[in-house]
Amino acid sequence: MAVAKIARMSNGVGLTGYSALSALADLLAIVRNSARIYDSALEKVLEVLSLRHGNIRLLNPATGELELMSHKGFPDEYGEKYAKIKLGERSSGKIVRTRGPVLWDNIQTDASCAYLHLRKEGINSLLGVPLLAREGVIGTLTVASPKRGRFREHEIQLLAAMGRVIGITIENSRLFIALKGNVDDLTKLTLRLEESDGIKDRLLSVISHELRTPVTVILGNVEILMDGIFGDMNEKQKDSLQTVRRSGAGLLFQVENAIDVSQLEAGAANVYPDPFTADHIRDTMLEILGDEARHKKLDLIWEIDPKVPPLFTDRSKITKVFRNLIDNAIKFTEQGSVTVRISHSPEQRMVQCVVADTGIGIPRDRYTVIFDPFHQIDSSHTRLYGGMGLGLRNVKKTLELLGGGIEISSEVGKGSAFKFWFPAERGGR
Repeated sequence: MAVAKIARMSNGVGLTGYSALSALADLLAIVRNSARIYDSALEKVLEVLSLRHGNIRLLNPATGELELMSHKGFPDEYGEKYAKIKLGERSSGKIVRTRGPVLWDNIQTDASCAYLHLRKEGINSLLGVPLLAREGVIGTLTVASPKRGRFREHEIQLLAAMGRVIGITIENSRLFIALKGNVDDLTKLTLRLEESDGIKDRLLSVISHELRTPVTVILGNVEILMDGIFGDMNEKQKDSLQTVRRSGAGLLFQVENAIDVSQLEAGAANVYPDPFTADHIRDTMLEILGDEARHKKLDLIWEIDPKVPPLFTDRSKITKVFRNLIDNAIKFTEQGSVTVRISHSPEQRMVQCVVADTGIGIPRDRYTVIFDPFHQIDSSHTRLYGGMGLGLRNVKKTLELLGGGIEISSEVGKGSAFKFWFPAERGGR
């Protein structure tokens, strides 16, 4: 794991904590077997904190259950009886919801702790932290002790940092396994090139996955350079790295669009609902696209109706819908503004949204075909503005998957407005 990333994770844990995190990262870096990652990580955590009891659980988004991956210090029947727990059933749910450390100094008397079986094991102190990765909380790391008030502030911070290291390692392991599988798929697909009518879509999916990993590595190394790990840089060097980072992030998003479209077209995309707000969408988009709008001297305006309720749908997919539309609006607008409006229709129980720009506009006879895969308005725009022509296809198919839709109004030379809608609440699939 990158030195800069370890340094950021170790803030507040001191030199000893930094050494422990580095040792944990080094250990997990050489563990290739995904099943061993959980045991190795838990063993190292317990060794560092001088503890005997602990467990690691992974969140299954499809079932909403925390699945036991490794446990130490508990009877053998623990693994069978508590192999899966619902988020709302036990205290691990609180760790996932708060996305931070949760401490019980004395579970024998604390009614808020649902780990009743641990009381019988003589456990008094319990500390749990989330396993955090790029996509959010992917599981929990919990340690326990017979001693009351066992955990001090620096140990809480250290365990939280360890949770981030383990979470990122697990995510990287999943990517490695997926990448290996995709390499095998690519070989098989190449041999059957003339035998399969669906080879184009499948090949696109595999190649996209192949691109995502190296691009992610490049972006990670750019971050390390910009953090000054290898020495200070002058402004010209920083500007060059900013260009690499911006271009790399754009390429990574195009690759992810290709992956999403291939899954949507194959009917293999699932919905994982998660609570969030319209303000969360705005803040995320400003973080991702704010610099691009400022770079082009465009006003990025947000108008959010305060009556928009809390949302419960697939946050990741909705975020990508907004990103595709706002990114397109910025890309095709040379001066003026991009305006995003979010409101709510209580009668239809729909969130109503508009992304409007003052850009080049779209001819009326292209209103339907712009949602086709790989479509560009014309070849000159392909050369001038770039892109693979998959963003709007992704938007349309995603909104349909979520129970919504999209329509367009535009005038050439004056701008475009994409109006779209989706249910405020959507169950999983």
